[in-house]
Amino acid sequence: MSRFKELQAFYPKSWKQRLAIQQYDSFQEWEEEEPITITVHQVIQRYGGPEEGGWWFNQGFPDRTYCIFNKKQAIKTFIEVCEEYEVWDQPSLGLSTTDYNWDINFSNNYAMMYPTERPYYC
Repeated sequence: MSRFKELQAFYPKSWKQRLAIQQYDSFQEWEEEEPITITVHQVIQRYGGPEEGGWWFNQGFPDRTYCIFNKKQAIKTFIEVCEEYEVWDQPSLGLSTTDYNWDINFSNNYAMMYPTERPYYC
């Protein structure tokens, strides 16, 4: 069961707010500062190479950056953007029928293409 479905089952009315707050708090925990933007990327899977039976990596193309100024606005904007891009219902990127997914995150920078260099197998 996906994380969205679990939260929805336990908290039918507030699951979106809880998810947004968790994302905000985990960013703050890792970066030790307040996020100032919400970034939106279109993510596709690329074939990395034949090593170890073949491997894949995700490549993100920047779509939008939203500036945020406080936690309340951040949570509200995060939910609105997720609804606009329909991230709650997007299929797994690993399926052969999925062309791309949207990746929405808190950040301290504007949306940039990633990875900056093509990964290689070690």
